[in-house]
Amino acid sequence: MPFLKAKPWVIFSLLILVPVVGTILVVLIAKATDIRGLIPLVGAIIWLPVLVTYFGWLWSAGSNLIRNPQSKRLFKALFLSSLICAFLLVPAIKVIANDSMMVALDIISLLNFLGLLYCINLIRKGLNEWEAELGLFASSKVADFITIWILPIGIWFLQPRIQLVLRTLGSSTIRYGVSN
Repeated sequence: MPFLKAKPWVIFSLLILVPVVGTILVVLIAKATDIRGLIPLVGAIIWLPVLVTYFGWLWSAGSNLIRNPQSKRLFKALFLSSLICAFLLVPAIKVIANDSMMVALDIISLLNFLGLLYCINLIRKGLNEWEAELGLFASSKVADFITIWILPIGIWFLQPRIQLVLRTLGSSTIRYGVSN
């Protein structure tokens, strides 16, 4: 749960500042030293914190905010299968695919995207359920969905609300049966 307890500016920095500043530095160093292949190699490494932060935040939020056990199991299975498809299956198919398999690749990518959107919806639903039960701030369902989807900007609005829910639950764990 370290992602959910972090300050919004820390998450924002990992999602935006690290890759932007890192990319600028790598391009400047590559131009100054005239090393070929430095930009693609180091560029991929620079974007790793973005992936870990974004997907780690989604996993933490889904694991801690979704209340229904069946929805939580569905979230975990769908989320992990989306990651496996996005980072293992789709690249492998791109390498071995011929032109006739490109439609299948597009269908797999679309299903992967829809699965990730459903996971985001489950997180939104879990947050709204906790806020309603605890009598905290309630906002638009569509706005919550969009702010989770565009996490770098939405983190400024979501993170304090999630931390308030977790603090409220932490002070009343016996009543709600939630463990920290």
